[in-house]
Order: sequence, then C-alpha cells, then structure tokens
Amino acid sequence: MSYKVLFVLNAIVVLALGLVLVFAPTLILSQLKMDARVPEIFLSRVVGAALASLGLVLWFAKDAEAAQKGIGMGALAGTVIGLIVTIVGVAGGVVRANGWIAVIVEVLFGLGYVFLLFLQPKMK
Repeated sequence: MSYKVLFVLNAIVVLALGLVLVFAPTLILSQLKMDARVPEIFLSRVVGAALASLGLVLWFAKDAEAAQKGIGMGALAGTVIGLIVTIVGVAGGVVRANGWIAVIVEVLFGLGYVFLLFLQPKMK
C-alpha cells in the first residue's frame, strides 16, 4: 500500500460524505437517527464543508511525496480524534443507529495510516 492509494481512498470517502452533509444533511442525520433541527442541520453543513476540504487536500496531496508523511500523521491524528468522538456519540446515545459504520471506516483508515507511518518503513 502507498500513501497515494490511501489518500485517494480517504479523499473519496470524506469528499463524498462532506458533499452529502453540505447539500443533504437530513439524509445522513436520519440514517444515524439523530435530531434534525436547525442547529444540527447547520452544524452538519459546517462539518460537511470541513470534510469536503479535507478530501480535496488529500486528493491533491497524493502526488506531493515530500509532504506525504506529515499529512499522513495529521490524517492519523484526525482519524483517532474522530474515532473517539464517534465512540462517545454512540455510547452517549447521540448517534442512535448505524454508528458502527463510522467506527469501522475510521478504524480501517487509522490502521492504514499506522501501517504506512510506522510498520512499512521497518519492512524495507
């Protein structure tokens, strides 16, 4: 696996989720059985914009070999923080359904970044 492959996969996932959150936030909120009042819809759109931005950064970083390790560390940190927030949301009952999907996606991307950052250099 390479940074390029992981960045492209991560970019597609977060860009797609971000765009859905920006343009159809109630679709995602209803799938998670979360409240869809005006504040939640607004914050979903803000998060969607941030995710879309991250997706574009990862997409354009796929060919920036000099910066890939640093961006990978940032992506790993963001994935770990997102995983913690998701677990707290699921455990606290804020995310009432399908939260496990986000947990699995975050764990898979986290493992990918751990592999690239810490295990792959030792294999060479």
